[in-house]
Amino acid sequence: MKNKKYMKRTITLGLAAAAAAGCLSGCGKGKTEATDAGGKYNLRAMTYDYFGNPMKGEVGAEIEKKVEDYTNVNLDVMWTPKDNYDDKLNLVLAGGGDDMPQILATETKSPVIINAAKAGALWDIESMLQEFPHLKNSKAAVNDNIRIDGKLYGIYRGRALGRNGMTYRKDWADKLGLGKPETIDDIYDMLYAFTYEDPDGNGKDDTYGLALTKYTAPLDIIQTWFGAPNGWGEADGKLIPDHQTEEYLECLRWLRKLCEEGIIKKDFPTRDAATKTDDLKTQKAGMLVDTIDDGRRVADYYMSQGIEGPEIDFVGAVKKEENSEPRTMATLGCQGFFVITKAAKTEEEVRKCLEFLDKMNDEEMLTLANYGLEGKHYTLESDGKLTRTGDSTLKQEFQAMNQLVSYTEYPPNMDPYVTLNESEFYYKQQETIAANEQYAISDPAAGVLGDSQEYTRNGVALDKIIEDARIQFIVGQIDEEQLKAQWDLWSRSGGDKVIEEVNAAYAKLEK
Repeated sequence: MKNKKYMKRTITLGLAAAAAAGCLSGCGKGKTEATDAGGKYNLRAMTYDYFGNPMKGEVGAEIEKKVEDYTNVNLDVMWTPKDNYDDKLNLVLAGGGDDMPQILATETKSPVIINAAKAGALWDIESMLQEFPHLKNSKAAVNDNIRIDGKLYGIYRGRALGRNGMTYRKDWADKLGLGKPETIDDIYDMLYAFTYEDPDGNGKDDTYGLALTKYTAPLDIIQTWFGAPNGWGEADGKLIPDHQTEEYLECLRWLRKLCEEGIIKKDFPTRDAATKTDDLKTQKAGMLVDTIDDGRRVADYYMSQGIEGPEIDFVGAVKKEENSEPRTMATLGCQGFFVITKAAKTEEEVRKCLEFLDKMNDEEMLTLANYGLEGKHYTLESDGKLTRTGDSTLKQEFQAMNQLVSYTEYPPNMDPYVTLNESEFYYKQQETIAANEQYAISDPAAGVLGDSQEYTRNGVALDKIIEDARIQFIVGQIDEEQLKAQWDLWSRSGGDKVIEEVNAAYAKLEK
């Protein structure tokens, strides 16, 4: 197995080779070998597979063909599961060469993406945005969140700011005499009752409170309830990382208690992220903390499978105490971004990639990616409204395609998207997300973390120290003294330097 030092060197060499290839190609015009005889661009992309079996069967292939014909590309997609996406991304960027996708999706401005940009392996696309009808409407504030060294290397994947929250089994809560939770104590009481007071009434000890997997965003959301920052926060006029706040530790102690009491499962760090809603669907767990969208999909599942009885509700922001202001974790206005690699060898090819991403925001493509085929996945009513067929098992035929949509104009400006014959849960989802926005806590360092040379060089290892320690503490593998020792290791290993450089970059931003 390759050691880390060798892997880091390989990645650096791969990025350098990719950059060199781009420079040697120049910015020539005219027809390139990247197009077929009919003029279609041969486009390779890598993006996320969250649900398994993407673009299933003949119908999935038919939808891909419709996308190809509409966008004038031959599309080769590397659908990659969320759980190993970052590892695959590292390997792809390290490899370079002709197999490198021209378009790569990323959820974060990670060190490997920052390094790729600085090595010259990615295109700065800002000067071209005005050429495309949707991309030119990108929001400046969201673009600023994904900049690297002041340059724009990506098309953001737009999302609502107030998208994060909590879903719970309302019918279970009603049966146990519990109202809609507003505070952390309310949530604890509900989770305890879901675990120990037989909420399904079958006389068996077969339910528990909070469903978690190795996907760590729910932990980030929960810490904001306690008053901890979203990534970074301000203290004494200075930006500090979340783990250096008392509220962060308070949250970890609470989560450890839930784990000790069996309210969350100790094996959650080994559970596949794609299974995050499974225990709600099978009625084993009563609560999910993640995007409100995911909770609504659980309600869709109950309806499509004809499962009667379960009723869900949403909570957006949560109060730490009765008199506290509600809080939740804001998104960056996006869920990462698409980068254009130097596998697109000329500016003409870059424009082909941008044209594809732009056209995926057209109404026809948005409808196809979000709702599938008319007559199979939805019907278009006489009043122009769209009604889903209700069979959630058919979503595997089309739903992965939305991971190739940037949603640059969010929410999308399209009639079917806002004129749906949807369930009450869909509209409740939208209302919760809208109300959430005023309480959503943003990360002030989002736009400058990539300006830290130390984080660019060492961020993967530093992030791993903090993340591993957090999980180990929650599940009881280390105690508080050992947890803090890992935080000290982070500081000594370059974390203090990151803080210094982030604050220097932030000070320049404020000027």
